[in-house]
Amino acid sequence: TNFCLVTYTWLQHTDPSVPQYGADQWTWVKGALSTIDRPYGIFDYFHHKIGSTHVAHHLFHEMPFYRADEATAAIKAFLEPKGLYNYDPTPWYMAMWRIAKTCHYVEGTDGIQYYKSFEDIPLTKDLKKKAA
Repeated sequence: TNFCLVTYTWLQHTDPSVPQYGADQWTWVKGALSTIDRPYGIFDYFHHKIGSTHVAHHLFHEMPFYRADEATAAIKAFLEPKGLYNYDPTPWYMAMWRIAKTCHYVEGTDGIQYYKSFEDIPLTKDLKKKAA
């Protein structure tokens, strides 16, 4: 069960497209919208769609799960035209692999940051080859 909880939490809050805000940029609304809805297949049924309605959960955390679909539809209709609704239709297991390969760190704690990948950092041996 711990694996499921950690995986869900990681996938709900981590994506190359989801901004990370420093103290100078963070607001409650920006923080609440820094999550992403994804389809989890059969697991949506067992986990009351907490992953596919997670943006609504962040905005209305006291809302009962059985209202989450209705709230998500309204939130999506309002936020998506403004570019503020985060949804990734990629199956969760493929998203998990992509995130594991691309979301390793943010460069700082100020402003608005996006995840970077260690794969983007040139290795010393590669730099030596370029210099030669």
